[in-house]
Amino acid sequence: MIPEKVVSQVVGADGGEGQGHRLAVIYDDGTDTIKRYLDGYTNAEATASLPDGWHSTGALQIGRAKAGDGWDDYLHGDVDEVQAYSGALRDEDVLGLGWSTDPCLC
Repeated sequence: MIPEKVVSQVVGADGGEGQGHRLAVIYDDGTDTIKRYLDGYTNAEATASLPDGWHSTGALQIGRAKAGDGWDDYLHGDVDEVQAYSGALRDEDVLGLGWSTDPCLC
C-alpha cells in the first residue's frame, strides 16, 4: 500500500459574504511533486514529494479522498467552478486562475 501524503493550508471561511477562495492542486510528473494552492499561493506545508510518481487508476474525483479501500474526507463547502489542465501549471499561472485569465500553456 502506498503511504498517505497530506498537504494542507488553513484559512477561515468568508461566511458567504466575500469572493470565496480559489483552490488549485498541481501535480508535476517531471519533479514528482504535488502542490496545493490557496488563492494563488502555496507554501512548504502544502507541498509533497512523490518519489515514485502518481499513477492514475480511474476518473478525476473532485471533493473527496480515497482512504484505504473506500472514499473519505468529503469536501465541506460549495464548488462554483472546476478547471482541469493537461500538464503542470507554473506558479505564476496559478496566481491568475479564477480571474478570467487563462494560463499560458506554452
